[in-house]
Amino acid sequence: MPLSNSFKISAVLALAIALYIAIFARLDTFLFFGIPLLGGVLAALILRRMDPRRTTSDHITDGLRVYWGLHLIWSCYRYWFTDSQPVVPHPVAGPFIQSLIDIGMFPGIKTLEGFIGIMLVTNRFVPLALVLEVPTSITIFYINFVVVGEPRQLLTGPLEIGANAALLLAYYRYYRPFLVARPYAAPPQFIGPSTLDSADERDRG
Repeated sequence: MPLSNSFKISAVLALAIALYIAIFARLDTFLFFGIPLLGGVLAALILRRMDPRRTTSDHITDGLRVYWGLHLIWSCYRYWFTDSQPVVPHPVAGPFIQSLIDIGMFPGIKTLEGFIGIMLVTNRFVPLALVLEVPTSITIFYINFVVVGEPRQLLTGPLEIGANAALLLAYYRYYRPFLVARPYAAPPQFIGPSTLDSADERDRG
């Protein structure tokens, strides 16, 4: 399927932002945002050549998925293997982050981000990965946008939750079976029967 104007505009915008970050921002910011943007565009183009059936929705989603995955992988790598983990000089947010470190939860969050990033980049169990990242995305958004509220955080906070939310929407049809207002119990069949079993038998009949 040929590239649509929607994807071309999105790709050019992503490349322009990556170039701007490379010229005017710090190296860590380029690694955190610029490289993932470039990787997302490149991955979308490669996947298009590998699978010509992919639609415009696939192209845009592939780019965003790989961008977000690389972003999370770098966040994990930066915490564990570099000294560039930013300090939060805020009277409320700073102690909050430090408390997560003290109880051992922050390292777990960063490790989970790494695994989620790998799942996204390799396109494995993506709907599950996106749900697992939601609590972290909401927390980052709230701390950056509501608590800290400085210019950089006012940008990065919405970016975190925005990318997660956009990808959840892109994979909406995988979640639709979960949106049941009054569900019956449906354990694995070796545990016990479900009302759904009789419904399935009626459908087959």
